[in-house]
Amino acid sequence: MKHWSKTLLAVAAAAFLVAPQARAQDYPSRSLTLVVPFAAAGISDNQSRLLARKLADILGQPVVVENRPGASGMIGAEAVAHAKPDGYTMLYGTHGTQAANLALFDNVRIDPPKDLRAVHSLFRQSTVLVANAATPYRSLDDLVQAARQRPGSVNYASAGSGTQTHLAAAKLQSAAGISMTHVPYKGAGPALSDVLAGNVEIMFSYPESVSQHIAAGKLRALAVAGTSRLDAMPAVPTMAEAGYPDAALEGWSGVFVPAGTPDAVVARLADAIGQVTRAQDVVAAMAAISSFPMGLSDREFQRFAEEEVPRWKAVVRQSGARLE
Repeated sequence: MKHWSKTLLAVAAAAFLVAPQARAQDYPSRSLTLVVPFAAAGISDNQSRLLARKLADILGQPVVVENRPGASGMIGAEAVAHAKPDGYTMLYGTHGTQAANLALFDNVRIDPPKDLRAVHSLFRQSTVLVANAATPYRSLDDLVQAARQRPGSVNYASAGSGTQTHLAAAKLQSAAGISMTHVPYKGAGPALSDVLAGNVEIMFSYPESVSQHIAAGKLRALAVAGTSRLDAMPAVPTMAEAGYPDAALEGWSGVFVPAGTPDAVVARLADAIGQVTRAQDVVAAMAAISSFPMGLSDREFQRFAEEEVPRWKAVVRQSGARLE
């Protein structure tokens, strides 16, 4: 009996060790869910739906996009962090969900670097600083000089406290040693409308939102917040080229899964997502909205995301933003 007991225990132990590997080899065997922690129809949602369609073709299983907005992305992020770590629930994560929100909120219930595992980066995206064409600002230096001479006199709109459009302005103020007045809105659309109407002078906005207004002469582009010029606006200098290198700020996105997801499953997903972000049609579609692939996979992306936490915390502290 002892001999049989030992044999049964050995067989059970072997089965336990082999089971995760077998499951990984069969992965995926059913539909997957990509949680987008923002509302439908935005930039994040559009990117996610393109990713989902392409991933479904590569993985041979449907990839369902599930919008779970709220708390600047943290409701969706928490849902994925608490999901079963089997690779069937993924998160469209951003600099906000993985880094900035840790400083913006007092009640974040997860630790993204520990509770969410990076799979593969998606895209980096910059904003562009625009001014109403009726303002006297024809360059970034014009704006900075005006703000220095009359602290608080320059008003800037944003899509809301803690958003990239707000934090980019906070970064500029810190780098240039100026003080401007923040006018937050509930979304980028209303903010841009008021800048176009002349009710607010400037704002950081996404290139695809302002390109037509720049071409029509209603807005003037002063500088790109990212580290490189945009193909859509080749004449617009970067912050560094305009004399303020410390004002550069780029947002980013990537795919994450619950911590504890098997290595083989992460590797399969990372390979598939990498194929999508390198596909010529995807690169072209993203370039059209000034988004560019980052090309970081698995552990490399994990290190990047972890290193972003203190950087974005510093930006949030500069902004003075706090959210409930």
